[in-house]
Amino acid sequence: MSDPPSRFSAKKRRPFFYGWIVIAVGFVTLSIAFGIWYSYSVFFLSIVSEFGWDRAAASSIFSIFLVCHALMGLLTGFLQDRYGPRLVIPVGAFILGGALILTSRAHNLWQFYLTYGVLAGASVSLLGFTSHSAFLPNWFERKRGLAVGIATAGIGFGMLVIVPLVEKAIGRFGWRSTYILLAALVILVAAPLNALLSRRNPADLDLKPDGDPAGKRVDQPHHFMVMKIIDADWANREWTWLKALQTRRFWFMVLAFFCLSYAYQGTLLHSVSSMVDAGLTRQKAAACFGVLGILGSIGKILFGSLSDRFGRERANTVGITAAAVGIVCLINTTTPDSVLPLVFATLFGLGYGAAAPMMPSVSADIFLGRSFGLIFGMISMGSGAGGALGSFLTGALRDASGDYTLPLSLCTLSLACSCLFVWLAGPRKVRRMVKNDKH
Repeated sequence: MSDPPSRFSAKKRRPFFYGWIVIAVGFVTLSIAFGIWYSYSVFFLSIVSEFGWDRAAASSIFSIFLVCHALMGLLTGFLQDRYGPRLVIPVGAFILGGALILTSRAHNLWQFYLTYGVLAGASVSLLGFTSHSAFLPNWFERKRGLAVGIATAGIGFGMLVIVPLVEKAIGRFGWRSTYILLAALVILVAAPLNALLSRRNPADLDLKPDGDPAGKRVDQPHHFMVMKIIDADWANREWTWLKALQTRRFWFMVLAFFCLSYAYQGTLLHSVSSMVDAGLTRQKAAACFGVLGILGSIGKILFGSLSDRFGRERANTVGITAAAVGIVCLINTTTPDSVLPLVFATLFGLGYGAAAPMMPSVSADIFLGRSFGLIFGMISMGSGAGGALGSFLTGALRDASGDYTLPLSLCTLSLACSCLFVWLAGPRKVRRMVKNDKH
């Protein structure tokens, strides 16, 4: 079902391409969704303190959240392919708001599993990364990495602004009231914004990707970089989920997502706890987490743009290397006055930022088509499984060993594996940006 004809007709001249409005709405929505997502790292300590649970038990709530988020990704991709963001995202916002209100009333572990783990996890999928990855790549071709990077920079902005504010709100109002405030934010901002302004693809407004006029070739001389089809047979196939499932590239991408999410979710969930273990105050640790978030925003735009110019694999490798060095700095943080937490936040933030624009762009380079939303949702199941295992196992190993050295070291190894699988998937062998000889 297509979005209804819009008053924003292509025949009406606009000062800029409408795709940038879609990107701006995505930025705001993702900042809210992931501000709520990553604020669990702050709620985590309050929940452990109030209920006396060990860290593995408290981590298991987030693991269920990630599993349900990943499983819901299949339905999210299908719904985005069929109905578009103007319906899917507002519905997800209302469900998430209700889930957070119910979480504020939880008193037992099973209640957290149901309200935050199942309901919030599934609903974040409807307005989060998987949902946006299903339609944002439709709007751009030559600037796909940059555009997706700008939208997903909202993730880091949410970490910078919302997570420290959540820490302050918990200190002033308590964690239960803070969840109600977050529910109001998602219902009153994300839902109406997307219902009014978001669109699935440029064809809904009689536009072409990148704002090109109808019928105009993308390889005109004034474009410095153009998208080149390397494997025409692969790129021109009508990809369905079943056809994608039968390819090695699909499974390499699943494994890349699994390893990447294992490392990033394991590190992000436990980074505040690890810094507190080293003697930092919760406020200082939350502030470092905020720095990580804003550097993540910069990394998303930077690496998204670099991937358009130098290739997805190369940009991804640089980002992963920076993140791995950052984790090493976190492992070696042993005193509260050390500069290493800030170095961790800087390097890990920049490197982690590469993942958000890279993964949908790599997947779109390989499987772009009418069923891309569903295919990406299936690939993202690897992300959910890896994130669930990483967040839980990092906590469990910390309980068993007494510190975060071993679990965070495993995260660095997982990053290296993810980098290898992206190279094996080889998006550069299907599509890649090249310099325009006619320029």
